Amino acid sequence: MAAGDVAKEPVTGEHSPTKANGAPSADADGADRYRPLPTGSHGLDPELVKVDQRERLRGAMIELIARKGYPSVRIVDLAKLAHVSQPTFYSLYGDKEELFLSAYDEIAQQTARTVMKAYEVEDSQDARLRSAMHAFAELAVAEPTAMSLLMLGAFGAGAKALERRRGTLEALEQRILASRDGGPARGKADLSVKAILGGIREVTAERLRSGREQELPGLVEELADWAACYPRKVPSPLGAPAITRREPSPDGQISERARRAEGRLPSGRSDLPRQFIVKSQRERIVDATAAIVAEKGLAGLTIPEITRRANVSNQTFYSIYASKHDAFLGAQKVGMHQALGVAVEAYRAQGDDWPRAVAAGLRALTDYLASEPAHAHLNLVDTFAASPEAIEIRTASMHAFAAYLRPGVALAQDPSAVPEIAAEAVAGGIWQVFHHYIENECVEQLPEAAPQLTYMALAPYIGPKDAARVARAAKQEALPPA
Repeated sequence: MAAGDVAKEPVTGEHSPTKANGAPSADADGADRYRPLPTGSHGLDPELVKVDQRERLRGAMIELIARKGYPSVRIVDLAKLAHVSQPTFYSLYGDKEELFLSAYDEIAQQTARTVMKAYEVEDSQDARLRSAMHAFAELAVAEPTAMSLLMLGAFGAGAKALERRRGTLEALEQRILASRDGGPARGKADLSVKAILGGIREVTAERLRSGREQELPGLVEELADWAACYPRKVPSPLGAPAITRREPSPDGQISERARRAEGRLPSGRSDLPRQFIVKSQRERIVDATAAIVAEKGLAGLTIPEITRRANVSNQTFYSIYASKHDAFLGAQKVGMHQALGVAVEAYRAQGDDWPRAVAAGLRALTDYLASEPAHAHLNLVDTFAASPEAIEIRTASMHAFAAYLRPGVALAQDPSAVPEIAAEAVAGGIWQVFHHYIENECVEQLPEAAPQLTYMALAPYIGPKDAARVARAAKQEALPPA
């Protein structure tokens, strides 16, 4: 053991000192959580010492990600907090990504064991699901920093971490799908499990992110009632397209905003109004930012690359945005504003026919995302890797979307039976489906999923039978004329 390497109590769990919001208390060097072994010759098994050192480093990784996000975590910070030397760190892990994956896997396995133990009781399917959800919620209350890493930590941690996240979610989805009766037609996808898990995930992540994890046990029954609104089999013919990566169509739909931004103003002096010139420059910077992030990830975003693609000078860039992060937030706001704008316009065009309005809004939204693939990627895939401000913008947009679902309560046969959490959960589930298509580079297929998403949005309010009828009618209206 290197000098200064010390033992610890678990970072997570009932013995960890925490703030009111569940985050670890920020004592400067972790002394309250990492108790030193006696120095010198202590006679401990070297393998047990290594196990202890790994556990401390995993705990430090969990804590630091909760404090400031994965991209800001440095090895020197990890070593200092865990009270190990940097040479010891490198004798145990090749880099911080390897440490992250180790911590992620440990939390995922612990969560799976806890949830499955609760699920595998001898009872009805509904009771088993509720038991598993209660176990999950209680774990989130007991281990908020660890569960935050599981819910949010993979974003910004690199391709391997995202692949691990996808594998974990897909394995869970397949296990649930295998227990369901029937399924969609061959070559079509049942998105209901993905949407239900996505809704639960979004509700959980929002409480963890805002330090409100104590609310989660009280939301379990509402979430379970919401999930129970959907029959096990997706109504025919509402199956969504199975994910198949294709080359983007050269004549694919491009949004009106994107076409306008493609234009370039003449260089040199211009008689055009200054306001018009600045608007064009801002749009080009926004589009360049979204394109770079979609192609190279957030780490590949640089101001020289933005200015080159946007055909503006550095001086012009800094007159509009103070930093590349501000440009990212600007691109995010433009994308979210435009997406919600086209959806609301289509929604309001249906007047007082709320079910048709939801169907029209979702179709317009999916069409828009397909027409703006770079902005769709930035807004729905890259946001969590950016900053707390970016997550706030995303959350506000999701809440705005959910607001247009709440009028459905008045149409329910028994309004008191509609779970209060339904709008938030539906919005979160749909956002996760969007994420799925965009992350897998299949955004062009997203409009084909709109009928099933319509069904998912309406069923908690007007029932699955009427929701399927509206979704089928919307699907038929969207078909090109014969």
